[in-house]
This record gives sequence, structure tokens and C-alpha cells, in this order.
Amino acid sequence: MKWLEKLDTIDPRWVYIIMAVSLVFPVLKPIGLAITIDETTTVPVFNWIESLQPGDIVVGDVAFSGGSEGELGPQLQSWFRHCMIKGVKVIMVAQWNTGERLGYTLLEQVANELEAEGISAEYGVDWVYVGYKPGGTTLWRQMQLDFWGACAETDMLGNSFQDLPLMHRFKKWDKESSKGIMAFVSGSPGLPTYTTYFPDYEIYVGNVAVQVPGAMNTLRAGQIKGLLAGLPGGAQYELLLNRPGRAVKLMDAQSMGHLWIMVLVVLGNIGFYMKSRARDE
Repeated sequence: MKWLEKLDTIDPRWVYIIMAVSLVFPVLKPIGLAITIDETTTVPVFNWIESLQPGDIVVGDVAFSGGSEGELGPQLQSWFRHCMIKGVKVIMVAQWNTGERLGYTLLEQVANELEAEGISAEYGVDWVYVGYKPGGTTLWRQMQLDFWGACAETDMLGNSFQDLPLMHRFKKWDKESSKGIMAFVSGSPGLPTYTTYFPDYEIYVGNVAVQVPGAMNTLRAGQIKGLLAGLPGGAQYELLLNRPGRAVKLMDAQSMGHLWIMVLVVLGNIGFYMKSRARDE
């Protein structure tokens, strides 16, 4: 049984090669591992959009940067796709200037795909990307009183609000003009902006996994109504929408990577045990 004693000294090159294969293969060819949909966190977000009428307006916020795109990017895209399919209009803001261009690129990609399918996702009519505006959280309070003035009447691309038909229905940010808020956050500023300045609004959140425990307290307290929790939240939303995409693929890869780590732990312990027994003999 000498070969069992070598299990705790596996060549690291093989460890990384198998890990790479475990991560890449499911992305190229999804395995379709089971994903449980959370009725407490994910489903309320989905049901919120399902309950809206075509033409209703919701506001989304990109409060993250490239480092969190792997988790929040799929969430943002699947949620935006759902809105466009339902005919719900979307106005996007960005609390983080580092994520402003990233968020627009992600939404533009979805809009182009939907247009190719014959689903309306016309910029200025179905969605507008206002983007980042300097002024901090105080500006978000001003947006409730005079959205056009607070945003200098221009979107991220430099278009005048006058030239964007959707913006004529959104002069100020209040509960009559907006049917809810969806904030994709990975730090500060983030969710506290809305729980502080928009406490009476329907608030939903897409969060990175590391912040989910803290966000769950906000959910239980009723300050937010739904929560997309990290990459699993994005995958669950894709499945609810019957459009499995990048998040489902990445969940397969993540699960296979975790499985390989568990195998290594077991093999290492077997090798250590066999070596210890050999020494004792």
C-alpha cells in the first residue's frame, strides 16, 4: 500500500491541471447540476417584476465595480432581461463611478440580444442609463424632488433628457413614478442609501455573497423585500426566467471546483494516515 502513502504528496502541477479542467469544462459544456431556488430571497424579486404592468417604471442601481462583476453581472443581466420581456421600463443610476461603464456594457449586450429576438429593448424608450452623478448620497435625496435638475438633464452618454421619451415620465423620483428599486451592491455607498433616503419604497437588492449575512438582517426586518444572493442568486433567477445563462454555467464550475477540493482533502488525509501507520509499525 505504498501508493496510498504518497497521496499527501501529490504533484501540485496535477492539482492545478485538474482544477483548471474542473472549472473550464462546465463553462464550455454545462453539466446541469441541481440548483435549489430560494423561496425567501430570490423568488420575491422575480415575483415583483412579474406583478408589474407593461409600461411601469423601475429604478436600478449599479453600485459595484469590475471585481464583483462575476457575481453581480449575471444578476443584473437576468433581472434586466426579465424587465424588458415584461415590458417594464428601466432607469439605471450608478452610485459607483467605477462601475458606470461596466453596467452600461452589460445592459447593452442584453438589449442587443433581445432586439435580435424581436423583443423591444430600445434605448430611450424602454430603458435609460443615467449613470453616475457626483454629489454623493445627498444627490439621491435631491433626485426625489427634481430628478432632471439633480442629473443635469443628461444621461451617461450625453443625451439630453428632452430627447429621451422615457424620461418625460420621470421628472422626479417618487413612489408614483417608480414601482420599486433594484440595487446591485458590493460595498459603500450601497444599500444604506436606500434604507435611509427611500425607506417607504419597495427595495430589492442584488448582493455579493460575502455581504449576504448582513443583508439577511435587513430582509428579515422588512427594510428590503427580496435579495439575490451572490452567484447562486443570479443562477436561480435565470432558471426562474427559463433562460439559463452565464450564472448557471459558473455555478457548475464552482461546484466542480469545490468537489475537487473535497477530494484533495480526503486523499491528503488518507496519505497522512497511511504514513503515520507505517511509522508506528
